[in-house]
Amino acid sequence: MKFLGLLSASSLVLRTCFHPLAVIKTRLQTQEKHSKLTTFQLGKQIFLNEKIRFGFYRGYSISLCALLFEPVFMVTLETTRSYLENRRPNSISLSQWNTLTSLSSAGTAALIQQTFLVPIDVLTQRVMVTRSCDGIRINDIMRDIYYRSGDGLRGFYKGYLITLSTSLPFNSIIWTLYWKVQHRLEKWIPIKYDRTISPLSATIAALLTSLLTQPIDVLKTRLQVSATRHSLWKTFLILMNKRGFGDLFCGSLPRACIVVPNSVLMMSLYETIKRASVKK
Repeated sequence: MKFLGLLSASSLVLRTCFHPLAVIKTRLQTQEKHSKLTTFQLGKQIFLNEKIRFGFYRGYSISLCALLFEPVFMVTLETTRSYLENRRPNSISLSQWNTLTSLSSAGTAALIQQTFLVPIDVLTQRVMVTRSCDGIRINDIMRDIYYRSGDGLRGFYKGYLITLSTSLPFNSIIWTLYWKVQHRLEKWIPIKYDRTISPLSATIAALLTSLLTQPIDVLKTRLQVSATRHSLWKTFLILMNKRGFGDLFCGSLPRACIVVPNSVLMMSLYETIKRASVKK
């Protein structure tokens, strides 16, 4: 319980600090070809036209609802991993089973958590791409998703499958890389510096995973903020026609700036509480 409390508190701090970057990332990924702004140009534009509260913190209050489901991931991850670790078949080596355990436990945790988070993400991103000067309220966006799109409740799960295709590989890869890198660093780094192993492992794993999954994240964002329903393939073709292949990596910098601190803090807390539990 102590770990879950610290995780929720740290997530609140991180969301507050990095929400402006999330707004910039979302707008970068959905901007049209004629307005290809860089991360810094867009940030300056938001600051001058919409200021901090109504620009950089657009959709912040809705995103806080996700804090309720932060513990779901870690509880599922640890429960699934503990269950699988003690059930290795004799035909599979320990190294292979550890990799399969990491992939399976992280994937299961992501699947369960995203079922709760997708409606929050859809609503938050739709708010983020509107400008404060447009006078659009949250109720207007909810009605637009539910009624005008013709999707009803299904509209709040727009992009659910592609979200899973982002979240499942992201979490499976990042946790597997984290444990692999950590295992290597424990052999190379002297024991007196062992407290640096977890943050360093998390940083390396987060950077690599963020880059690998960036194209899927761009497609997911464009799919969720679109006012009309498109297939994933149609969304991809529209993006290619309007902006080209290179823009599949649009928003990489602000996304990495969000992913890395989140991962470092969560994984460091995970190791700290786990060590404390073992000592007890």
